Amino acid sequence: MTKTKRITFLISTLGGGGAEGVCVTLANGFAEQDWQVDLVILNLNNAVYHDHLSDKVNLVVLDVNHARYAAPVLLKYIRKEQPEKILVFNYELAVLLVLLRPIFRFKTKIIARNINTLSQKQKLVSGFWRKHIVQRMVDTLYCKVDHVINQCKAMEQDLLSIFSNFQGKTSVIYNPVASHVEAYAKTVDFEKVEKQDYLLCVGRLEEQKAFHYGIEAFAKVASAFPNLRLKIVGQGSLEQDLKQLSIDLNIAERVDFEGFQKDMIPYYLHAKATVLTSLYEGFPNVLVESITLGTPVIAFDCPSGPSEIVVEGENGYLVEYLSVEGLTEKMLSLFSSEFEAHSIHLTAVKYSAVEVIKRYETLVQGSVRTAYSESQKFF
Repeated sequence: MTKTKRITFLISTLGGGGAEGVCVTLANGFAEQDWQVDLVILNLNNAVYHDHLSDKVNLVVLDVNHARYAAPVLLKYIRKEQPEKILVFNYELAVLLVLLRPIFRFKTKIIARNINTLSQKQKLVSGFWRKHIVQRMVDTLYCKVDHVINQCKAMEQDLLSIFSNFQGKTSVIYNPVASHVEAYAKTVDFEKVEKQDYLLCVGRLEEQKAFHYGIEAFAKVASAFPNLRLKIVGQGSLEQDLKQLSIDLNIAERVDFEGFQKDMIPYYLHAKATVLTSLYEGFPNVLVESITLGTPVIAFDCPSGPSEIVVEGENGYLVEYLSVEGLTEKMLSLFSSEFEAHSIHLTAVKYSAVEVIKRYETLVQGSVRTAYSESQKFF
């Protein structure tokens, strides 16, 4: 009798972030390959991706509001189900598993998916609890997971610069494009798609995404293109600051704050370009989704990911890090260039969910050290 293939995914929520989208895509993909999949989450708050979750995935809701309250219920799940391997999508939850394992002597392998450029993330940590408690625990204990999957080569290099003892315990597997985006792209006749007069920014309205650079650059090109607009999709604490900036730059009537949007496909599909201005990323899914739908991208060469996604002049432009002048120049170049949507789409083939899921399967089926030798094939 064939042994049942089992895997547990662990993440905080099914909210609208990039990590959550990747988690759901992977869980669905494993389930389609006849794995028995448990997806364990803390709660169903703002569960945007719940509707995208396959019925074949067993959703386990721990019903707690934060990782620091999750220990008893997470331990109960582990004792009952005895998972061989857990793929965890959150630093704090990875550290929690590391703390619990020696105390309660369970043998579950902990495979962590590195979700950000860690050295950059550490610089922006604020608040007493997160800076002096959570971050110190991550710095001390994260290195005790069994294996780390990084979303790009630059992220892996950054991780090893912080935790040298991870040498030989890491892999690089690019993010898969969201399955619903990939499926839609297969139905599109790109020659019939009509682009509209707007540039697109997507993400949380927080310091990391640095949308003020996009607004400042847009203000510099706006007079040359009277019908051009800037659409900003997302929510966050800096919304009023960004709106005030657009007022100060006399472009408020041409900047559209769209809030959170559950369906991003029309926004990507009809944009002139998607603009990424982040201070840092893990692996920017917005760029992958944009090129999958045939829309070019303009991105700061931030750590990490854009330089591994952007093919200069073929699917977009890479911009000198944090240069508003460079961003302005590439926005202007966009309108004198002839990007071909289908050619842009072809640059996203390596992010196909089917291919990425195969690589994850290869890793989790073997020992984590054996999987490392295979990681060189994952680019």
